[in-house]
Amino acid sequence: MAEQIQRADAPVELTWNLKDLFATPADFDAGIKAADTATAKLAGQAKSFTADAAHFYEVIRNYFEAQERLDRLGLYAELAVSQDTTDPAAAQLAATFNQTQSSFDAQLSWFEPAIVAMPDSQVTAFTEAEPRLKQYTHALARIRTQVGHVLTPDQESLLASFGTTFDSAEDIESTLDDADLTYGNIDYEGKTQPLTKGLRRVILENGDAKTREQATRQFAKAYYDHRYTFAATMQAHMHTQNTLARVRHYNSARDMDLSANQIPEAVYDTLLDQTHAHLDLLHRYYALRKRVLGLDTLHTWDLAIPLTGTKPPFAPTYEEAKATDLAALAPLGEDYQAHLKDEFAHRWVDVLETKGKTSGGFENVAYGVHPYILLNWTDTYDAMSTLAHESGHAMQSVYANESQPYWDHEYPIFTAEIASTTNESLLNAYMLDQTKGDHDKQVYLLTTAVEDFIGTVYRQSQFAEFEKYMYETEAAGTPLTADDLSAKYHEIEMTFYGPDVEANPWPEAYWAYIPHFYYNYYMYQYSTSKAIATTLANRILTEGTPAVAAYKEFLRAGNSDTPVNILKRAGIDVTKPDYLEAAFATFQRQLEALEAALEK
Repeated sequence: MAEQIQRADAPVELTWNLKDLFATPADFDAGIKAADTATAKLAGQAKSFTADAAHFYEVIRNYFEAQERLDRLGLYAELAVSQDTTDPAAAQLAATFNQTQSSFDAQLSWFEPAIVAMPDSQVTAFTEAEPRLKQYTHALARIRTQVGHVLTPDQESLLASFGTTFDSAEDIESTLDDADLTYGNIDYEGKTQPLTKGLRRVILENGDAKTREQATRQFAKAYYDHRYTFAATMQAHMHTQNTLARVRHYNSARDMDLSANQIPEAVYDTLLDQTHAHLDLLHRYYALRKRVLGLDTLHTWDLAIPLTGTKPPFAPTYEEAKATDLAALAPLGEDYQAHLKDEFAHRWVDVLETKGKTSGGFENVAYGVHPYILLNWTDTYDAMSTLAHESGHAMQSVYANESQPYWDHEYPIFTAEIASTTNESLLNAYMLDQTKGDHDKQVYLLTTAVEDFIGTVYRQSQFAEFEKYMYETEAAGTPLTADDLSAKYHEIEMTFYGPDVEANPWPEAYWAYIPHFYYNYYMYQYSTSKAIATTLANRILTEGTPAVAAYKEFLRAGNSDTPVNILKRAGIDVTKPDYLEAAFATFQRQLEALEAALEK
C-alpha cells in the first residue's frame, strides 16, 4: 500500500461530492438558520399540539420537515469531518450543527411524550377527522409503542437530568480500554515495539507460534490485571439498565431494548437455541483446522493463521473491484445494476486513505440525496467485499428512499445489516464460481465464507448468551463479580470452542474486552442479520426471479412496518427457527466444500 496522501492530492473522481448536499458553505449556513427558525416555531406548539386534528397534522408535518432538514445538515458536517478530521473548517461545521441539533432536541423534547400521552380514542378521532394523518400511521405507531412506559413530565425531566450519569459506566470503560490500558512491548519483525490491538491481529495472522502465544498472553494479562474495575463498570451498567426497565414498567431490560424495534423476545431465545443445536458444525471446523495445520494441540492463538500458509491470492484494484462487484450482483437485476453504476460514476464513494481521514468504512444518507460511502482502499479481497457491503447499505437506502416518505424511510437496526451481508454472500459465491480449478483461491474464498459465518453468527450468539446471563444475574440481585464473570465467560466460550481447542493456560477476563456489552442487547442482531442474509442470498441464487422480487420488496420497505412483518413479506419468519436452519445448512455446505478442498 502506498503512503497516505494529502486530501488535496486525491483525484477528484475518487472523492465524494458534498455539493450534492449543499452547493456552498453559505447554503449550509442558510440551512442552519432555517432549522433554528423551524425549531423556534415548533417549540411554541407544545401546549396546543393536540388541540384539534388540523393543528395536530400541521405540527407533525412541520416536525418531520425539520428533521429532514437537520439530517441533511448533519450529514454534510459529518462527511466534512470524516474526510479530514484535522480540518478546522469541518470542525466548525460540526460544532455549528451540534448546537442546532441540541437546541431542536431540547425544545422539542415534549413532542413524543405528548403523542404517547394521547388516548387511543383521540388518535383515532383525529385520523378520521383529518385524512392526511393516515400517511403517518406507522410513524405514530412506532412512537406509541412507548405507551405505558413514559412517565409524568416531571419524572421524565428528572430522568433526563441523569443522562450523563446513566452513560458513565460505558464512558469509564471506554476511557480505561482506549486510553489507559497498555499491553507491554513485544518483539516482532526484528524490532521491539508496543503491542496494540491492531498489531496483535497482525501477529495472530502472520507471526510464529511463540510470538502469537506471547501476544495473546500479554493481551489477556492487561484485562485480567484490571478485571475489578471492568467488573465494577459492567455491574453499574447492568444495574442502570435493569433499574430503568423497572422504572419504565418493562418486564426486563431485554424486553425494553427489543421492544424499541418491536422484536419478540422469542427471536433472541430461538437464535441461542438454534446456535447450540448446530455447535457440532463449529466444532467440526476447529477439528479441521487442527488437522490441516498439523497440530497436536490447537490453541486460541492458532485460530487466525491462514489455513494454506500463503498470502491472500487476490489483489484487486478499485477499478477491478467495481467491475467484479457489478458482475457478482447481477442476479439482483438491471435496476439494481443501474443504481450501482450511478454510485460508481457520480462520486458517491470516497475511496482513498488520506491523511486525517476517518478509518474503516461506512455508508450514510440524507433523504432526497444519494447515499455516501467512505472507504480506505487497499488492494485486497477484504476491501472488495467491503465495497460490496457498503453498496448493499447504499442500495437499501436508494430503494427505501424511492418508495417511502421521509418518516418511514430509515430502516431500523434489526434489518440494517441484511442487505450489506447479502451482497457479501453474493460476491463470495460469484468468486467461487469464477475461480473453479484454482485450489488456493477456492480455499481462501471458502475459508472467508466459513470464518465470516463463525465470527458473526456463532461468536455474536456467544456474546448474546453471556450478555443475557449478566442482565439476568444482576436483576436477580446477585452482584457481577470479576471472578464470576470470568468463570461464566470461560464456560460459555469453551462450550462454543468444543473439544479440539485448548483453554489458555493463564487466568483471563476476556469479557472485559468487548465494548458491545454496553450497547444494550445489540449484538444478537449481527447474528440474525447474517443468518437472514445467508438464507436470502442462497434463495436469490437458486430460485431466481421470485426470490429477487421478494428481496426488492424488503429493500423498498424501509421502516414502513415492523421488522418482523417486513421480513415475513420477504419470506423470512424470524419468530420461527426455519431461517436459522437454512443458514446453518448453507454453512454446512461451505464447510464440507472447504474440507474437500483441504483434504483431497
